[in-house]
Amino acid sequence: MAVQGISGLAITGTLSNGQQTIQAAQEKADESRFLSLIQEMTREKNADIQAASESVETVASSQVSSNHRLKGDYTEGFYNYYTSEKDKNAAPQGMAANTVNSQGKKLTIDRTSELYAQSKELENYMMKMMLSSMRDTIHHSSLFGKENDFAREMYEDMLYDNYAEALTKNTNFGLADQIYLELSGLKA
Repeated sequence: MAVQGISGLAITGTLSNGQQTIQAAQEKADESRFLSLIQEMTREKNADIQAASESVETVASSQVSSNHRLKGDYTEGFYNYYTSEKDKNAAPQGMAANTVNSQGKKLTIDRTSELYAQSKELENYMMKMMLSSMRDTIHHSSLFGKENDFAREMYEDMLYDNYAEALTKNTNFGLADQIYLELSGLKA
């Protein structure tokens, strides 16, 4: 017995077979619409990626090396932080204070050098890691809005970056001094 079904489909057999055929046809149509949506989204994404890659600004090495900061950096950094004459022959501080060379002479550090500024940047990065680990232990209340609010997280990141910079500048951990002594070869 043949019955004319939805969309002109000829459905044969029992009523349950007819419903299964209709359901299969609907699933096929849904699948076709889903695949066309994916193709459309892929085309749009590829167009967005191409447009973004065409509008990307590049940073020349001359722009970075002139002040050691990238456009948009909001922290001061450590370059040109030490400028006095006493900073050119300073004694190591913190854990590097007792460091001597192979002849037993006390060592001095040139805090005005670029190597020392980079050593301070590395110490600052280690402070950021330490503060970030401490920050992850804080439980945030959802009393004032979403718990994962993007703006709050962004400003907290900036705050903790400034905390790390202040710690690095104002404490005498001596990590940068030790790094400077190791990299400069003065300990040999």
